[in-house]
This record gives sequence, structure tokens and C-alpha cells, in this order.
Amino acid sequence: MEFIYSSAAAARLNENLLGGKASNLLWLTANDYPVPAWWIVPANVVAALLCSDETLKQRLAHLSALPVDTPLAQIEMLAAPLRTRIEQLVLPDELAEVLASLDAEPFWAVRSSCSDEDSGSASFAGQMDSFLFQRGQQQLGHALRRVIASAWSSRAIAYRLQKRMPLSGIRCAVIVQQMVAGEVSGVLFTAHPVSGSRRTMLISAAWGTGEGVVSGQCETDEFSVPLHGDEITHHIGHKTTAIVFDQQSGSGTTEIALDDEQADAASLTTQQLLALRDTGARIAQQKRCPQDIEWTFRDNQLYLLQTRPITHLPKESIDPADALICDNANIQESYCGITTPLTFSFARAGYATVYEQTLRLVGCSAKESNARKPITDNMLSLVRGRIYYNIQNWYRALLLLPLFNMNKSDMEAMMGLEDPVDIVQDKKLSLREKIVGAPAMLRMAVRVQYAQLTLAPRIRQFLKRYEQAQAQVDRDNLHTKSPYELIRLLKYLDREVLERWTAPIINDFYVARYNGKVARVLKKFWPEESARISAELLTDDTVLISTEPTRKLLAMSQYARARPALMEKILHDSGAHLLPRLKTFDPDFYQQCIDYINLYGDRTAGELKLESMTLRQDPAWLFTVLRNYLNSGSTTTKAKGNAQAAGQIFNYLLEQGGKSTLARFKRHLKTLRKAIRNRETMRFTRTRLFALYRDIYLQLGQQLALEGVIASQRDIFWLTREEIYQAQEGTAIQTCLGPLIEQRRAEYESYREQEEPAHHFFITQTLFQQQSCRYPYAEKRVTTDEAELKGSGCYPGKVQAKVRVVFSPENADDLSGKILCTVRTDPGWAPLFPGLSGLIVERGSMLSHSAIVAREMGIPAIVGVPKVTQRLQDGETIVMDGTSGSIARLFKPMEPAHD
Repeated sequence: MEFIYSSAAAARLNENLLGGKASNLLWLTANDYPVPAWWIVPANVVAALLCSDETLKQRLAHLSALPVDTPLAQIEMLAAPLRTRIEQLVLPDELAEVLASLDAEPFWAVRSSCSDEDSGSASFAGQMDSFLFQRGQQQLGHALRRVIASAWSSRAIAYRLQKRMPLSGIRCAVIVQQMVAGEVSGVLFTAHPVSGSRRTMLISAAWGTGEGVVSGQCETDEFSVPLHGDEITHHIGHKTTAIVFDQQSGSGTTEIALDDEQADAASLTTQQLLALRDTGARIAQQKRCPQDIEWTFRDNQLYLLQTRPITHLPKESIDPADALICDNANIQESYCGITTPLTFSFARAGYATVYEQTLRLVGCSAKESNARKPITDNMLSLVRGRIYYNIQNWYRALLLLPLFNMNKSDMEAMMGLEDPVDIVQDKKLSLREKIVGAPAMLRMAVRVQYAQLTLAPRIRQFLKRYEQAQAQVDRDNLHTKSPYELIRLLKYLDREVLERWTAPIINDFYVARYNGKVARVLKKFWPEESARISAELLTDDTVLISTEPTRKLLAMSQYARARPALMEKILHDSGAHLLPRLKTFDPDFYQQCIDYINLYGDRTAGELKLESMTLRQDPAWLFTVLRNYLNSGSTTTKAKGNAQAAGQIFNYLLEQGGKSTLARFKRHLKTLRKAIRNRETMRFTRTRLFALYRDIYLQLGQQLALEGVIASQRDIFWLTREEIYQAQEGTAIQTCLGPLIEQRRAEYESYREQEEPAHHFFITQTLFQQQSCRYPYAEKRVTTDEAELKGSGCYPGKVQAKVRVVFSPENADDLSGKILCTVRTDPGWAPLFPGLSGLIVERGSMLSHSAIVAREMGIPAIVGVPKVTQRLQDGETIVMDGTSGSIARLFKPMEPAHD
């Protein structure tokens, strides 16, 4: 057995024997990067050494059975004797001889290299010990044993448990690397760990060795360096100390004080920064992932000490123009609260086909329509189970039409947008572009005008087409159809009704256009009261179909009130079988109930949500409403329009605007009222159409449940429309539906426990990434200078919580949900981090181990806050912002008590 390998010979070893850190060193060496000479004691040699001691083997086996939630104190009770035993092991003679032969070099660094260390998922930042400036057989042997022992330190074991990594079979190799007494050292992140930018690097540097940087023991300079260009952002710290070779003891390191001139001088030159940038860029490019690189300069020569993948990065900020802007505006009326995947996918497909038809209506070619599919296919967004408008795409769709600004204003008014967005702007055309585009715009105008002139027959044809389609759906006999036939029936409705939706499209355009025309006149002549006047004018004596169900229910309540026994029955019989009991109790009233359900049974709360229970599935809501009417005694059926008020408005408009203004206003108002009536009629037809879809989907769910494909009928709602169609078309990518449905059900249930998204918010990057979903324009808290502290943000997140000011990890109790504040942290503090709301460190850098571990755990963190432990009091409540590095105090701090 070979006990130690040179860097050249290490190429014969596999990664399990090398460990993560040595594997990365081998890669750097093989690719001709400037790496100090190094040797490796492979993991099999270390394993053989550990197995040579039976007591040690037993203790390792006992330790490997620790549960995930083992307290740190209990871990230390088991780990401490084990480490002591390891440190007392006798090294094989062959290994000791090789270590003795290394004495020819001045000094060596001894570091761990576990098989899972410096991996893409776990950095083990500072969890194992390293020993610098070692030489001679005795020092190197002692350091080697202590490095091995540190693999079973309480903090390393706790880190493994927190990461749910097995404790059995820990494989540890040991690196012995030539020591470079660096004049300036630090860490390079090839992607920015705070902003998340993959095109900006962060270099943290301090005088002396890198130990002062990674441990957070020394103040640092921070340099943000772009991947391309030379606009470097400098943050020069006041560096009072450095970690250097301990000349007095002849080995190891010590902390020394720096004079004022060196303390305030930049630790790196521009040339050195660019050299680091270029080297890091090459490594990241070859590795195909962002890297965390430790480095040092000696005599202006760059040396790389290690590289490893960055294990965690926050979401990168992007230009607001690239954000997805969600607004629920009036869509919350149709899709309120959390909905299901089937409803969203159905609604999304519906909006897509409607807007594709709109493009064809205005004369777009198939090529032009396909070019706009990224817009038309994504008019809606689904966030935490709730449906929102993808409002940017609505504006982009309007760009196709002339008069963008007017149409935009009209659309915003119709949708009830409280926060209009101006990112999408109308294109400014040159005279030549206007001339070239004039024929196409003229053709479009003619087509739109023709569509408006033929609106009435289009509406009649639309309603007729629905009735014909409904006649093809035998609701009473859907149970006799196979799943294949039911899906064909769904596609028939798509083809015959949903994909022939031009009448509602034109009418909605009418509503928006003429509502805008009326509103502009009212705002001109009644700027302070236009909304009130508009409401009065839109109230007329016409009965809208949307009021018919209410009128019918009121009539039914009057019928029941005239029959005391029936009224008593409805008021006090709340059983599930009230409806069938009415068949013998009052056959006439029973028939009224059946007629109502047949006519309006699909009109219910959440009627466009396919998963909603309608009166066809459960008539209980019908009797709930009737009881309310019977208890209230209300019989009002309709509010009449105020003709006298309308007359006064018209007279004023005649006086102020003249006959032509009044005539035009009346014509526009009449058109608007008619368009609103037509819209309500067609929306009711839409409700009935969706009900047909609902019945077919429910029956499809029943059929699949009978065959055991899904557990129950209503599980169908956890699938998407596309998944259902793909199952028939032979393109489904998943056919084992049970686990998929349960996973989705659990995810959507968790949304109920989360903070509800705001009505208007930005989605940056992707929905997979962390999103606040908060209203972006809320006023920010303003604090006085004395009440606000400032440091360097290490991980984003805004937290309000109580502070625990702690100076020693042994005294760190009651931390759950609190913000930990301390002078500095070393890797021993890491097991305290889970459960924290935030972390504030008086000293350290954004790349210290505490910051790295905080980022891995997603804990908002701030470092480098001067005298924060003296200024904050234990138990006070603060707001910390891990992005900006600001700390706001919510109340005036009390003066400390004096004896």
C-alpha cells in the first residue's frame, strides 16, 4: 500500500480516495494553474489507520446511528472521546518516513479532503480543521492526526446531520501542501454572492494569509469586478490586523496589528484584480459552474490554494422591463382564491384561443399569429395557486392595434387596474414607416369596423352555436361513455364553441371602447364626480340576464312565505335530503327548485373554476339562500334607473357642450349599455359552457376512478387539460397519476398556510425561485440616523424579529425565530444557524464561513456592522435587510441599568 502520493502520482487515484478538495486541486494542477506543490494521504490509508483500533471502530459505529435532531451537546459527548482516540493513533512507519522526508521544504499546510467536501451541494466551509506553517515529522504527523479527527468534530457532524448526509462511511483524505506565506490573500466568488449576478465577481482580500478572511477574523477589502469591462467597485475596509506566520513559536499563525497607513491602503492593485478576474473566469468556464476560489499573492505571483463549486446563490436582480408583472384586477372575480391545475390550464388555453381569434379577426396572417404565440399563450399566470393577469402581455397584445395609448387607458379602466404599468410603450413610427404600414392599418381598421357592424348577427350565431353544442352533450347519459369518448366530447366543445368566440371578443372591445368614450366626457365636464355619474347613467330599466337567478329565487321565497308549512320546512330542515323530501311535501315548489337548477344551477360562486361545486352536484346552497330571504323578509327585485338624474345630466351637457356633444354622448351611452347587456348574456352562456366542460371532466374522473387510474372522481382536477388530452393522443409523459396528484394536492394545500400574494407584484427570473409576491410600491420605513445601523448585506431577505446578542456559542439559548447578533463567528457557530430569522456579525466579510453557511441555509445575514453588539440590546425588536445591509430599530433603546 502506498501511504502518500505526489500531485503527479495522485492522477492514479479516483475521487473517493482523493476527496473533494484534493480532486479540485488535481484538476487545477492538470490544467496548469499556479498551485503550490502538494501531496495526498488517500482515504483508504486513513480508513486502514482508523480500522487498526477496535475501540475506535466501535465508537465510529455508535456515532453513525445518531438521529438528525441530536442536540449539539450530545454530539460533543460522543465525538470528543473519539477525536482524542484518533489524535493518539500511531502512524505507520512508512507514512512517518515520508513525512520526515518533506522537511526539505520550509513549511507545509495540512488540510482535510473528505469525499463529500467542497462538492456542489455541501461546501463544509470551515467545518474541518487546517494547520498552517507546519514542518518536521512531529508537527506534520500531529497535524495529520488532528485533521483526521476534525472530520468528526461536533460542528462537522452537526453539519452532516443538518444536510441529511450519512455519518457512516465518512471517507477522509489529508492534503499536505507547500505553504506560501502570502502577502495578501482572500477569496474570489466568480458569481456575486449578494446580488446573485453571474456576470459580476466578488473578491474579498486581507493582508497576510487567507485564514483571516475565511474565518472572519480580519477586516477585508471588497471588490466587485465585472466579468467584462474594467469598472471595478472598491470598498476599502479599515484593516487593523493580519494573520501571519508566528515567528515566535516557529510554526502556525498569529494575529498582528497593522499601522494606519497599511490599514487603510487597498490590498490589491487593479492589475492583480484583473488577473484574479481572468483566472476565475477561465476556471468557471472550464468547470461550467460558478466557483469559490481561495488564493494568495507572494511577490506579485498569484497562487491558487483551492477551488470549489459555489453551493448557494440568491436570485439575481433583473431589469424591471424583464420582470413578469402580475395583477389580479378583475380576474379575481372569476378565479378567486386558490384554484386547481385543471382550471388554470383550461383558463389559460381559453384566453390563448380567444386572442388568437382576435389576431385573425384583425387580419393577421398565420405567420404573424404564430410569431405572437409567446404572448397569446401566456395572458395568465399562476402564482401560489392563484390566477393573475400577466399584465405585460396584455399591453403587448394592444400594440397590434392603432391608438395604443387610448386602447391602453380603456383596457385599464375596464379591467379595474389600480396600478397601470408603463413599461410597454407604443412604437414611435417614422413618416416612412407610417406610409409603408398605412395599407395594413387601413385593412385592419376596415375589418374591425366590419366586425362591429356585424356584431348583432354574430351574437345570435354564437348563442345558436352554443345551443347546438349543448344538444350534443347528453348530460344524463355521460356515464355511458368511455374515457376516450369523453375526451373527444371535450375537443368537440373546443372546436365548435371555444374556438369560435369572435362575438364576445368584439363585444368586449365595444365595452372597453365606449366605456372609455363615455368616461372621457364625464371626466371633462364632471372631473370630481365622473365615477358616480357613470354609475347612475349605466343604470336603466333593462333586466340583465345576470339578475334573473336572483329574481327567480325571490319569487320562490314569496311562494314559500305564502305557505307557512313550506316556509317552516325550509327554515328548519337543513338536512342533505331536503330537496327529495319536498317532492311529496310540496310538488309544485319541488318543480320550481328543479327548474331553477336546470336553468341557473351552474351560476354559483367560483362558477368558472371547474372544481367548484354547483347546485347540480349539491343543491344545499339553494336552500341557504332561500332561508336568508325568508328570514330577512326582503322582496326587492330591481333598482330602477334614475331618469330624473339622467335628464339633469343631459341638460347640463347640452348647456356646456352643445347639441352635437350631447347627441354623440347619448349615442355612445346607448351603445355602451347595449354592449354591457350583450356581455352579460354571453357571459352567462360562458358559464353554461364551462358547466358542460365540468360535467364531462367529472364523468371522466369517475370513469378513471372506476378503473383505479385515480383514487376518486374529483382527483381529475389535479391534472392539467394538456395532460388529459395527451393521454388520449399517446404523448403523456407520466401515466402513474396517484403520486403526481398527491404531490400537487399537498403543494396547493401549503399555499393556504403561506402569506397571500398582493394584488399587484413582480415575478423576477422564474417561479421556481424565491418570490416575495409583495406589493412593490408600499412606503418604506424611514428612520433617523441614530436608529439605523449599516453593514454589508450577505444574503437577501427582510426580517423583523427580536435580537439575541450573544458573545459565546455556549450562552446561545432561545434562538429560534430570532436574529443572532455577535462580535464574530467561527465555524463552531454554524450549528446554531438553523431556526434563526437572521444573522448580524460585527466583524467578518461577505465571504467568511459564517456568511457562506448562512447563504446555504437561506438565512438573511449582515456582517461588518461597527460596534453592533454594543448598540443593540438583547431582546429588542429590529428590522434587518440582508440585501442593503441596513438595520432599523423599532423603538428607542433603553439606557442600560446601572447599579
